[in-house]
Amino acid sequence: MMKRYDLPAALLYTTANIRYATGADVMGVWTAGTFARYCLVPAEGAPILFEYKGSVHVSQKVVGDVRPAYTWQYGGVAARDKAREWAQSIRSALRELGLEHERLAVDRLDATGFLALQDEKIPIVEVLPATVDAREVKTAEEVQLFEINGGIGDAILAEFEAAIRPGIREYELLAVLSDALIRRHGEALFTRLVSSGTNTNPWLTEATGKVVMPGDLVGVDTDAHGYEGYVIDISRTFLCGDAPTPEQKEAYRVAYDCVMGMHELVKPGTTFEEFARKAPRLPEAYAAQRYPTMVHQAGLEDEGPGIPYPDDTRGPRRIMPKREFKENMVLCLECYAGKVGAPFGVKLEDQVLVTKDGPRLICAYPYDAKLLG
Repeated sequence: MMKRYDLPAALLYTTANIRYATGADVMGVWTAGTFARYCLVPAEGAPILFEYKGSVHVSQKVVGDVRPAYTWQYGGVAARDKAREWAQSIRSALRELGLEHERLAVDRLDATGFLALQDEKIPIVEVLPATVDAREVKTAEEVQLFEINGGIGDAILAEFEAAIRPGIREYELLAVLSDALIRRHGEALFTRLVSSGTNTNPWLTEATGKVVMPGDLVGVDTDAHGYEGYVIDISRTFLCGDAPTPEQKEAYRVAYDCVMGMHELVKPGTTFEEFARKAPRLPEAYAAQRYPTMVHQAGLEDEGPGIPYPDDTRGPRRIMPKREFKENMVLCLECYAGKVGAPFGVKLEDQVLVTKDGPRLICAYPYDAKLLG
């Protein structure tokens, strides 16, 4: 993909891009918010990984060329000088690769790093087209990893649902989810999306100390890095009890029908625009609090481009990507159904692999039969 976009070299700071290019991941949650490690990837040849210096020995187990990373993030007034040394080291490494005077494609920098590369007269371009396209269609090994993680997703949801009872707190249910993930060789949750009762409307309230009460709906979005870091991203809503109200069943049916209707449209060759035009529309009473997107992609993180609702006027203008579904893409199909002011809402999401015959579930955990009945 770098060759396709005429990018001779890439400087990668995003943790998922580093892992995709090298296979190495070190303290992923912490390094995601820092500039502690990075890699230089030539379009031809092996990458050079610049690792957090205390962890060089970790990455040397899987990467051939590992060097201590320069950092300036906590340098205060000395940051510019530290960044200048870093930029000079980047130029030196490019010289080793025979690419000293070529454009350098970058995924993420702060102002200090950007200015340091400018001071060194290193021409900078955007790497995003290459990294998105390279990661969009999964390799055979990645498909195998998703199959493993699908089983993990089913298992952690089973433990989560079994733990739901009156009196348990939302953060205790989150702990059940995290424990079930890590005991199965998963890595971490990247959100805390567990909510109950009134906290389920609007969606995206993360776990609090709220006590789950009889009759509450309990929503969860797994948002997990599973085995080898690949994303397990499915949503389910459960009932705490045995007797849902007609209003709860209505909201559940709306979200369920939406996701099932999306399934029917997933096949190679379908454009994002065609999918968005044909996908089920939520009833008017539920439209105001729709989820921001109908579909996003997944790999080593939640990926894009996604598919927005074409008539969504909330916030900045949404642009429909000029793309199409391809075999071995991984998609997350999701819907939120909650009326404005209602005391509950329903979030459902399936993660699927695009095959020549249509979508194949990665996680197959069942929906709540009580709410579908």
